[in-house]
Amino acid sequence: MDKNENKSSGENDLLLFFVGIILLGAGLFMLSKRVMVHSSWSMWRIGGFDLSSGTVTIPLIIGIIWYFVKPKSVVPKIIITLGIVFIIVAIIMSIRINFVTTSMFDYILIFGMSGAGAGLLLRTLFRKEK
Repeated sequence: MDKNENKSSGENDLLLFFVGIILLGAGLFMLSKRVMVHSSWSMWRIGGFDLSSGTVTIPLIIGIIWYFVKPKSVVPKIIITLGIVFIIVAIIMSIRINFVTTSMFDYILIFGMSGAGAGLLLRTLFRKEK
């Protein structure tokens, strides 16, 4: 009788795992349909200076020029790397994420499904063996 209980428990865990994945996936999909992502290059205020976001390319341009003048120097490689990092950070910082107005039913459904799915997944993944 012990073997049948373990077998049904294992099959049940597999079913709960897949139901959890489906619920979590459906909830996150519905959430992603309700979120708007905007990106805009804007002016940055540093101290008393207004900088357009295009100014982050200046270190990259300086590094490239310097690299072609002295290709064996390490400093232009560092400046080019920092320029690329500044551009990536500027792009990420320019992203705005907004939640679109939605009904309370959809809101509860989205987060209820996501929470139930995550709970089922965690329950099956971190189940203690007897």
